[in-house]
Amino acid sequence: MKDVIIVKQFKAGSCYSYILSSAKEAVIIDPHISLKDSYINYLKKKGLEPKAIVDTHTHADHFSLAMILKKELGAPVIMGEKAISSVADRRVKDGDEIALGSNSLKVIYTPGHTDDAISILAAGALFTGDVLLIGSVGRTDFQNGSPESMFDTLQKFKALPDATVVYPGHDYHEKKSSTIGREKAQNPFMKETDKAVFVANMRSKIMPKPFNIDNIVRANQRGDVVALKMISPKEAAELTAKNQNVRYLDVRSVTEFNESHIKDAINIPIDTLAPRLDELASSGKSYIVLCRTGNRSPMAADMLVQSGMQGVMVLDGGMMKWQKEKLPVIKGVGGISIERQVRVIAGSLVLTGILLALMVNTWFLAISVFVSCGLIYAGLTDNCMMGILLMKLPYNRNLYKTKLGGGTCAMG
Repeated sequence: MKDVIIVKQFKAGSCYSYILSSAKEAVIIDPHISLKDSYINYLKKKGLEPKAIVDTHTHADHFSLAMILKKELGAPVIMGEKAISSVADRRVKDGDEIALGSNSLKVIYTPGHTDDAISILAAGALFTGDVLLIGSVGRTDFQNGSPESMFDTLQKFKALPDATVVYPGHDYHEKKSSTIGREKAQNPFMKETDKAVFVANMRSKIMPKPFNIDNIVRANQRGDVVALKMISPKEAAELTAKNQNVRYLDVRSVTEFNESHIKDAINIPIDTLAPRLDELASSGKSYIVLCRTGNRSPMAADMLVQSGMQGVMVLDGGMMKWQKEKLPVIKGVGGISIERQVRVIAGSLVLTGILLALMVNTWFLAISVFVSCGLIYAGLTDNCMMGILLMKLPYNRNLYKTKLGGGTCAMG
């Protein structure tokens, strides 16, 4: 009889990673640079022996912790056979298996997002990396990605039982998991059955690349990533209160910073950080780097470390965790997000149409119908015409210009 496989999910910003365990053995999937202590503490707490570290592909939007864990835990790194990597100890192909206790994890070759991508099937759970996301798929426009291969990979997934639980490598909408059945029914990319249409739609979307992608890919391939020191919000508050030489470096956008920030924090958006590294290095200060959730800050901190700066730390959990622990912030005016602006305007138009129809003429219901159709179209295509028009307003162009320089790994 096979032992039960336990799944532990970890979150760093929009990135998900996992520890699968069975019979006191563990396999770590897609470890994130900022979560070293979390992984090690979990392994120790549960008395688990790490048997392998799996990177489902060469990550382009965040640093992998695989090389560092390999050195500290003595576990081999496993990647797909097409991965360009100095880190991997074992390369696997479609149909290969990875032992875990009395179980075997099945490797599925799943190209599309990248040509080296693999997914892991484990006792009714599918770990898809950046290939299949919840309600979306990974983009196919870098690292030898291919919309044709992505379509073929999705057909593989469709053949799995509907009850198969999907655990993605990313989610940008606070969802933790899905199922194959749900994705077949709701995911527009999974629902498409015409390969030519699928490929045309994928190629038609032009998106910005993730920030610092070339350096991230190169570092992940070579294993040059530096272990970053994490610090909790309370520890950071105590340290900065005692030591005036330690400063907060907030790498969020100007808009995010204006909404709320830590007193005396320096705001340098991550996409403008590189030209100011010399300025920071010559300041003689040590920096605690932070962002909203902890996804951008490790990338920014790595840039500081690579430039030769000492004493660099990353605020664990970013501003979200800082505020959750009720530590003091300075509130600013900030701005209203495009999504909220769309909600306000759409709701106002629908209400106006209904009131005019009741008080003036029923033909005014056409306003509400028109807006409703627009919202349905936006939901089905992920293209909101009202949002696009709002972004062209001078107010929004100035407010959001620092957010337009980077991209994610998802198509939508």
